[in-house]
Amino acid sequence: MTIEIVQIVQELSTVGGVESVACELARAFSRAKIVNTVLASAVGEPISPGTTIERIGPWLSRIPTRGLLRHLGRFLVVPTFTILATRAVFRYPKAVIVSHGDSLKGDVLVVHAVNAQSLAEKRSAHIWWWLLNPMHLWVCLRDRWMIGGLRYRMFVAVSPRVSTELQEHYAVPPSRIRVIPNGIDLNRFARDTAAGLAIRQEFRIPADAKLLLFAGHEFRRKGLAHAIGALDRLGSDVWMLVVGSDNPAPYRKLAAAFTSRLIFAGARTDMPALYAAADAFVLPTAYETFSLVCMEAMACSVPVFATPVGGIEDYLVDGVNGYQIKMDAEDIAEKIARAFSDPELTGRLRDGARTTALNYGWDHVGSRYIELLEQVQASKAEFASAAMAVRT
Repeated sequence: MTIEIVQIVQELSTVGGVESVACELARAFSRAKIVNTVLASAVGEPISPGTTIERIGPWLSRIPTRGLLRHLGRFLVVPTFTILATRAVFRYPKAVIVSHGDSLKGDVLVVHAVNAQSLAEKRSAHIWWWLLNPMHLWVCLRDRWMIGGLRYRMFVAVSPRVSTELQEHYAVPPSRIRVIPNGIDLNRFARDTAAGLAIRQEFRIPADAKLLLFAGHEFRRKGLAHAIGALDRLGSDVWMLVVGSDNPAPYRKLAAAFTSRLIFAGARTDMPALYAAADAFVLPTAYETFSLVCMEAMACSVPVFATPVGGIEDYLVDGVNGYQIKMDAEDIAEKIARAFSDPELTGRLRDGARTTALNYGWDHVGSRYIELLEQVQASKAEFASAAMAVRT
C-alpha cells in the first residue's frame, strides 16, 4: 500500500528539539523513498530532495520567537499557525497527518512534552513566574482539545514517562499510545577534535582545562544554578560554557567569585562543535521528556551528568555513559570530580556515551514511525471502506 505522509510543525530546522525531530523524520522518510510533505511557517535550512515544503503563513517567520520577547512572539505565532495549519490539512485527504502539536486535526500526534505535568512540577517547586506567560493558557486549551478529546487516532510518546503522563492527565487509552524515542543524526553529532579546539580558542578557554557544557533555553527549570554551585566546588581548572537564550544576569551574580571560569555563549547553532569542546555535559533539570541535548552530547562522546527525569533515566546509566545526579550542587560536584580524577573511567564513559547513541540513529527511529503510519493508513482505509458499505 502506497503511503503519503504530511508533517505539521511551526518551524522546520535543526535549532531546537521539536524542530530537529521533524526535520530528521522528513529526511528519514525521504531516504525510505516515501512521498512526504512538511507544512511549516519557518524553514531554517534546505531539506532532502524527496520532501516537499509548503509554507503556511510564511509571514509568521518574521515575528521573533526566541530572545527576551519570545513568550509574546510565540503567543502570536503558535495559535495563528495552528489555525492555518488545521485548515490546510483538508487539502490532504489521502495522507497520514503527523502533527507535532501544531494542528487541531490529524492522525498521529507526536507528544514531545505534557504541559500539564510540566506545570505540576513547577507548582510543586513553588515556581510561579509561568503564570505571566500567556502561552500556557493556549497550550492548556489546545491540549485539552487535541489530547483530552482524543482527536487523533494514535499518540506517539517520546518516552515511557510521557506515555504514563498521557494516561494520568488525559486518560488516553494505552492502546492508542506508541512509545518511540527521539533519534540522533550520528553523522552530524560525532566527535570533532579540531572543531572543539576552535570553540575553546573562540572563548579563550585553556586547552588543558576541564570544560563542562550546559545547554538549555530555560535556565531556572534546567537547573543552571545547581550546575554553577557545582562549578564553585570544583577545582580552578574546571570551566563551564553555558548555551541558551535566557537572561544570564542572575547567574553571573552567583558566580561572582569565579566569573572568569563561567562563560555565557548565548543561543548557538553549532552544537556539534560545542559538544566537541566539552569534557562533560551537565543538566540538573527539573523536568524533561527525552532531552535531545543529552543524546546529542553522548553521540559526540561526551559523558552526561543529568537528573533522571523524563526519558533520561531510560538511557543514562551510572558508570557507563555518565552519572545520574540530584538537583544538588554537592552531589553534582562529587560525581564530576570522581570522573575527572580517573582518566580510565573518563575514557570508558566517553566510549559508553557514543555506544549508547548508536542505538538511536534516525533510520532506525524512522522505520518505527513508518511501521506505525502504515498501520494508521490501513485503519483509515478500512474505516473508509466500512463507511462506504454503510452508505450503499
